This record gives sequence, C-alpha cells and structure tokens, in this order.
Amino acid sequence: METLIIDGRMGEGGGQILRSTLTLALLYGKSVEIRHIRAGRAKPGLMRQHLTCVKAAQQISGAVVSGAELGSSRLFFAPGPVQAGHYRFDVGSAGSTTLVFQTILLPLLQCLESSTVEFIGGTHNPHAPPLTFIKRSFLPLLDKMGGRIELKTGRWGFMPVGGGQWQVTLRPSRLQPLSCLQRGKLTGSVLTAYEVGLPNRVAERELQSYRKTSSVSIDDSRIRKPLAGSPGNLLVHDLEFENTRLCFTQLGRPRLRAEKVAAELQASVHQYLASDHVLDEFLTDQIMLPMLVAGGGRFSCGPLSLHAETNREVIRLISGQELSFADGQLSL
Repeated sequence: METLIIDGRMGEGGGQILRSTLTLALLYGKSVEIRHIRAGRAKPGLMRQHLTCVKAAQQISGAVVSGAELGSSRLFFAPGPVQAGHYRFDVGSAGSTTLVFQTILLPLLQCLESSTVEFIGGTHNPHAPPLTFIKRSFLPLLDKMGGRIELKTGRWGFMPVGGGQWQVTLRPSRLQPLSCLQRGKLTGSVLTAYEVGLPNRVAERELQSYRKTSSVSIDDSRIRKPLAGSPGNLLVHDLEFENTRLCFTQLGRPRLRAEKVAAELQASVHQYLASDHVLDEFLTDQIMLPMLVAGGGRFSCGPLSLHAETNREVIRLISGQELSFADGQLSL
C-alpha cells in the first residue's frame, strides 16, 4: 500500500494536522507518514495528549505504528479495519481528552455496532474544545446530521491537574448533509459560572460584571459547582436560536481577575452576534470532517482561520475532496 506523506509544517503547523490525518487515515484505510509534527509550536513533536490520540487510533484499528514516542517529530500509521468495542483512554495528565474523542469519533460512528468510550484526563483546557462546548455546541450539530451520540460526564478536569472522567456511547450513524445558512431569532440566553475549589465571590463577580455590560439580554444567570478532579473556573454563555445553538466559554486562570474573564467571554459573544453567521470560528473548523463523511453540506460562517484553512488542506490531500469557502459560506 502506498504511503501518503503529510508535512506537519503546513499552515498553522499544530496538532490538528496529526489528528485530522489520523481520522482520515482511519476513514479511508490509508497508510500515512506525518513529518515535522507540530513544527509550528514552541515545543514541537508529540506530547502526551497527541500520543493518546495515536494510541486510540491504533487501538480501534489494529494499526501498524512507528514513531509513537514523546517528542517524536515523525509518525508512520497504517490502519486496519476500525472495530467497534469498549475502550478506555487515559491521557495520563491534564492534556485534552476532547481532542482524543474527536480523533476517533467519526470512524467509530461508521461501524456496524455500538461503541462505548471512556476518557480520563483534562476536560477543560486552553487551546482545546472544552467538554462543555462539545456537549452543547458540537454534538447538537452532529445530532442534526444524524449522529447518535450520548455523552455522560463523571468529573471535570482542569489544568494543571486534570483528573476528569467522561464517557460516550456511539451508535451506528450515517451522517446526512445539512444546510443551515440562517440562525434565526434568539430564543434563549443563559449565563452560568462554574467553580470548583474557589471562593464563591469569584463566580459572583463574573456574573455581575458580565450582566452589567452584556449587549444581549440574559434570561437566567446561575452558579454551579460540578464534580471535578481539580480546582477550576469556567464562565459559559449559552445562546439558543431558532436554527442553531452556540455555547461560548471562557476559562478562569490564576491571577486573572473575574472581571477580565467576563470581558473576554463577552468579546467572543459580541463578535459572533455582530455577524449573521450560523457557525462561529471553532464550529467552522470542527464541522469540516463531519461534512466530508456526510458527503456534503452548507453553512454560513466568517472568514476561515489559519487553523481551519490547514484542516481543509489536510482533508484535500487525503480524501481528494475540497471544501469550498465563498461569499460567507462553507460548502461541500
């Protein structure tokens, strides 16, 4: 079998090149070699969460793999047929479990039998989709496309400790093309401050500061204390529209004032509401592979980020199909 060479220096040069390549290799049964992995990062090469992605892809397919070591800048991956089953993947740190999930999600959905997958590690990380976003933005969109996915959260896991635990049940699904060009009227707006192991005043200040300067009406605001393996804080604004729903999140960080957390989240929400797009920057990137599996689709979105452009190029190189972006629409 011919091996396809993927250059990890292309575009933004990050870990998504690795993850999308693994997903596509599983979907198409292609052998791939990724060189210069994460060349665009301060610490290039494979880190723990990337290794877990590789091992997860290997485990569900019986793949032949070489180069799967910490710090490795090259990986060879030759998958076998993807097998449904009961799997457990532990990042072994606070590294992102949601990125591992997205690597193996679509191949397992195409199996003829159901799978259950348990994840251990970080659930709410900087520079990765928070589990809250996956549950409230990404999965509802896949549900509209025909994805049959059930997610159960055990514990949240914040940086730097992690300790999160969650599980998904993936039932055989044939994704269908979806066209969504208008989000419709705003029908719901809920603000939630999540905090674990922090003074209540932090969450209260976040809510108070956000409500004072919000450009959109808020139906309800509340404080929640989720079960978690480590202390942490997350501010979330859920927006429900007639045709879609978006979950905007902002992680609290040490020495970052509650008012600053609120301001950063509000900037993201304001930017989205100032447009008439259905997808935000992150969903635009994450819906590309599901569109490929569905065989089509059309969504309104803003200009593609470098991250999304890189993802689109990886998809083109391996699948031979090209997602187009023109006049504010992403389509296949």
